[in-house]
Amino acid sequence: MRNLERAIVLALVLPVAACTWRRTPVPLLSDSGSTALLVGSWAGDYSSAETGRSGNISFELASEKDTAYCDVVMIPKIQTFRVATQEHPEVRMVRPETLTEPLRIRFIRLGEGRLTGRLDPYTDPECGCQVSTTFEGRFTNDNVIEGTYVTKGDGVYQTTSGRWKVQREAAGATTP
Repeated sequence: MRNLERAIVLALVLPVAACTWRRTPVPLLSDSGSTALLVGSWAGDYSSAETGRSGNISFELASEKDTAYCDVVMIPKIQTFRVATQEHPEVRMVRPETLTEPLRIRFIRLGEGRLTGRLDPYTDPECGCQVSTTFEGRFTNDNVIEGTYVTKGDGVYQTTSGRWKVQREAAGATTP
């Protein structure tokens, strides 16, 4: 029954969220002056073994321009905790998932078969503190980019890292 309730809530909430979700324009800088390597629709994912988080990445560059349209969606790890009562000493509860907004990419720099960039600062869903993420990647072929990212925060936040990968979608495919 719990899965049915979750499906109903998502069916009601996601269309509303989709209506307010607008792809973000991101400035593109290229050392060569050409952004041809990034032309197309790209989709992939990222993950961190350190944090247990994962998410989706998508971006689109219609032609050789100085702006791409990008989204990064973070899916926080599922958190469980114990609720001890005399009747049920070992009951595990799952903290409900929170709907997340796409993270905003601040800029992307392209040069020598690699790209680097930075996300706008955002609130980490677990610590509630501000963090910032930088990323870098290399073209492993004309249609795949693989890389790493590092997230740093203020105060007691530990620096974390992870991996990401995107693939150029076939011509004619649609993007979200």
